[in-house]
Order: sequence, then C-alpha cells, then structure tokens
Amino acid sequence: MSAPEHITLDRSDAVATITIDRPEKRNALALQTVDEICAAVVASVADPDTRVIVLTGRGDRAFASGADLDEVSDAMSSPARARAYDDRVAALYGVLAQAPVPVIARIQAAAIGGGCLLALACDLRICAPEARIAVPASRIGLMLSPLEHRLLVRQVGASRAKVLIFTGRRVDASQALAWGLVDMVSDEGGLDALVSDVAAEIAAGAPLSCTAAKRLIDMNGNDELAEESYREIYGSRDLREGLAAFSEKRPPRFEGR
Repeated sequence: MSAPEHITLDRSDAVATITIDRPEKRNALALQTVDEICAAVVASVADPDTRVIVLTGRGDRAFASGADLDEVSDAMSSPARARAYDDRVAALYGVLAQAPVPVIARIQAAAIGGGCLLALACDLRICAPEARIAVPASRIGLMLSPLEHRLLVRQVGASRAKVLIFTGRRVDASQALAWGLVDMVSDEGGLDALVSDVAAEIAAGAPLSCTAAKRLIDMNGNDELAEESYREIYGSRDLREGLAAFSEKRPPRFEGR
C-alpha cells in the first residue's frame, strides 16, 4: 500500500495519533482523506499495544473543514452520486464506531460541517478554547446524510440540531460544551496536556472493559453484543489481575486478555 498523502500516523506508547495533514486546504475531507483515515484506524487497532486513538488536524486554522469543495460539484451532481459519496463517508464513521479502543477527537481549531460530524463520530471530543463548531449545510444547499443527522441528534437533541443546521451559526467552545458537542475544553494552551492526561487514564484501564463499555453504550439494545461482552469480561485474565491488584494494593498490569 502506498504511503498516505493526506494524513500522518504516529504512535507513542499506547496512543496512536492520526493527523489530517492538509493545512493548506484547512484540512478539508476529500474522499482520499476519508479513505486514508479509515486505513489508519484499521492499522492502529491491528496493533495490540494500541489502547487509544487520537484524531486531530494539522495547524491552527481547522481540525477539519468539511467536504473538499473541489470534489463537491461532481460528487453532488445527482442523487445517486450524492448517496455514493455519503456511503464512502459513512464507512469511516462505521470504522470509528467499530474500533475496539476509544477514539478521542482533539479539536484544536474550527470543526466545520463534515469536520463537526467527524468529531461526533469519535467517542470523546476535547477542544481548545479557541475552537469553533458549525454545521453550515443550509448555507451551501447541501443535506447531511441520514446517519449524520442521527449523529448530531444523538449528541445535542433534535431542537439544537435544527438550530445548528437551519442557521449554520458557529458556536464557541463554551457553548459547544454546554450543548454537548464537546466533552471537555482545555485551558488556554493546555490542549495537548489535557488530551495526553485523558489518553493516559484510558490506557491505564483494562482494554476489554473499555471495549465492552463502548459496545454497550452504543449498541442500541443488541443482546448478542451484550452476551459477547459478558463472555469476554468475565472470562478474562484482566479481571483476575484487576481483582488481585486491588486486593494487593498495587497498580494492575492489564494485557487485554
């Protein structure tokens, strides 16, 4: 497979960091970008040492600025083309949802349109105080996909989703936190430290427990996944290790087994 052109993938201990590397395009999400993020997530979770994925953007202008406008006219030239385009993007959302490790969106700047939806497809969203978030589809004449509507409504509720889509207005970090678009806002200049702290806290936990929690929170009543999680957790070496460590008053040494 050829080296990615639109993203970089770096690993440090248990954390894999995927960076959208198109600052000259405000980290716009071309279909190639989408495919490369998908491949990077798959490669990251294939490494058994990966406990957390951080997804971010290069530069101080944008986390991601949505669809690449150089592609939009052709991609949206007919209903069939638009649905095919949305299916490619939905595949990325699916890869993020199915990743067995938590995915953190590190939002260092603007998350606009598809950039906002990409962040919502992650498990956690941590942003800098200067970040701005918007879904300006109505200002261009586009429509979010059905899945993207569900992602937005799941996060902020129907009424606020309508405000965001109908008006296209940008919300600042404090309003994004109040509305539930993001989970944490760092202090000025403290984004990297906060993301690192949260990632380290996740990495210190039992991987199977995090995987089970992600499944059960997102499963929408899937009893088969619940049974699978019961088998994995209550037959695991990590549970025995965690109980032994608690009894012996020492840090646990989890292996993800």
